[in-house]
Amino acid sequence: MHPVPKQISDIGIVPVIAIDDAEKAVPLAKALVAGGLPVAEVTFRTAAGEEAIRRIATEVPDMLVGAGTVLTTEQADRAIAAGA
Repeated sequence: MHPVPKQISDIGIVPVIAIDDAEKAVPLAKALVAGGLPVAEVTFRTAAGEEAIRRIATEVPDMLVGAGTVLTTEQADRAIAAGA
């Protein structure tokens, strides 16, 4: 099994984050990691989603961060570039 699905399977749950303020992304990610949930899906439903992914990927290396509500290939490219 690829390491990412295995890691998600081992954790057992993926919190979904729809965040409106990218400033709150890192503290939220750190709280999730501290609480034993080092994984999250950040949705692209809000304008802050891409920046939230970028900040989490950069500042919380123990967090596995993915992108959700990705509806276009352009959004997928942006999510990957941000660190998802």
